[in-house]
Amino acid sequence: MPPRKDSQTLDHLLHQMDLAFTNVTGQTISFIDQSGSWHGPLRLERFTQFCRCVMDSPEGAARCRACNHTMGLRAGDGVVVECCHMGVSVISMPVPVEEERSIYLSYGQFLTQDTQAEFYRRLEDSCAQLGLDYGRLQKAAAELRVLSREELDARVQLLRIFASYLAVSQSELRTRMEYAQQMEKKLELERKLHSMEFKFLQSQISPHFLFNTLNLLMRTAYRENAAQTAGLICDLSDLLRRAYRAKDSVCTLSEELLCAEKYLAIQSQRMGPEFSYEIDCQPGGERVMIPVLTIQPLVENAIVHSMADEERPLRLSVRVRLEEQLLRITVSDNGDGIPQPVLEQLEEGGGEGSGLRNVSDRLKLFFGPEARMDIASRPGQGATVELLCPLDREGGVGHV
Repeated sequence: MPPRKDSQTLDHLLHQMDLAFTNVTGQTISFIDQSGSWHGPLRLERFTQFCRCVMDSPEGAARCRACNHTMGLRAGDGVVVECCHMGVSVISMPVPVEEERSIYLSYGQFLTQDTQAEFYRRLEDSCAQLGLDYGRLQKAAAELRVLSREELDARVQLLRIFASYLAVSQSELRTRMEYAQQMEKKLELERKLHSMEFKFLQSQISPHFLFNTLNLLMRTAYRENAAQTAGLICDLSDLLRRAYRAKDSVCTLSEELLCAEKYLAIQSQRMGPEFSYEIDCQPGGERVMIPVLTIQPLVENAIVHSMADEERPLRLSVRVRLEEQLLRITVSDNGDGIPQPVLEQLEEGGGEGSGLRNVSDRLKLFFGPEARMDIASRPGQGATVELLCPLDREGGVGHV
């Protein structure tokens, strides 16, 4: 996983802070995480010779990490000045980072006038515990800087200033990053809008050409005395015009049944005597409002999944009944039934069952969550799809 941009920004700020402080004081800053490990690359070449000697020992390096962890916990929200496990003075201060992790800076590798005597008194014992060469370590210790109280206070104050700068810089950079992210989202939205506009223009051009062509075919059929062909073209044109103009809208049940009937009339001409259908709507039901293209997908699904022949003609029926405050629409056939994989895809919301799922979802949006679609399928014997829609007889959704 690539590193987060805000983490990269923080690392850059810490690095710049270290460089600036080193240029002023001649000594480096270390940044420590919660575990006591160094945050970022460990630049040992910028450490004092004394600390490098200690860290050459595995035990010494382990004690340094443990000491880092302990000092970080003690620093808390303030500044702590204390001695490490070798007696070298260290300044610990939390770094104001707005992340889940905690980081603090460690500035040390020096002696003070108050701790110098104790440091040399313990040096030989500390050296023996780590198995280090005492002469080498004593020589390195002689190079450690000894700070007065005034010099120590000045460095603490300087570190506070750097920490304040870091907090302000982070806030400014975070604001810039948020602005950049907003601009990126805005550009992405504009790209999507341009794409939608292009598709919209395409949808305006294509239907215009399509309907003009269908009208030309219909007039040609009439001139050639092919009335039946002209009627089919007219039905197809009505179906397509309805699909293009009436998406995501509602209509009366009478209009929806007329759409289904035109579709079935076209299929009847294609299949001949091997197919027949009937539409039976209870009086009063034709005034009920329903989503557009509710019934047509059901009858199309019945035909798609059925094989008709002379020995077994396909029979399809559409029935509409009003029962108290319930609209019941039933589409049934004597075909092959809905294949089990399609039923499973319908339950999962995809695949070939997406058309029926779409009808069910739109019914729930229009009539409420109590609306449902029931499917009964019998392999080789046909299928029945039933829509049950609650009605509001006082003038509400789907009222009669």
